Amino acid sequence: MNADAAMKVAEPAAKYLSVKSAFSPAVAGAALRWFETMRSADEWNLSVEEQAELLGGIKIRTLHSWKSRALASEEVELSRDTMERLSLLLGIYKGLKIIAPANRPDIGKRWFNTPNAASPFHGQSPKQYIIDIGTMEGLYAVRRYLDAARGSA
Repeated sequence: MNADAAMKVAEPAAKYLSVKSAFSPAVAGAALRWFETMRSADEWNLSVEEQAELLGGIKIRTLHSWKSRALASEEVELSRDTMERLSLLLGIYKGLKIIAPANRPDIGKRWFNTPNAASPFHGQSPKQYIIDIGTMEGLYAVRRYLDAARGSA
């Protein structure tokens, strides 16, 4: 293959490799606004450090910047990894809302923060399990656990 042909093949590939996320900055902003609303409502009792860990170990300064821009209805560009984490957190949140009776909204918060002997938690709270694992797999495991608990696995 000559150099010109190689460049024609590489150009489209480079275009796709440089894309930060498949989600628009508007969707990213909406996801961050949900995350901040859920946090400010004290749904899961998350410290700023825990929020940053749940979003992939980002810097706290970065988290504050993203949130302030999102709350000001500005567009925010997030990586695919961060958007996937927000999506999984929203799925966990939704799963807890479905499982908990409407007249007992505190059940989800308590479950998320209480040590659990079931697999995969092995004595850790789901929140601590996700943070300690530090990978996307922890979020997926909790999401699958709740999906199975509500009968939609």
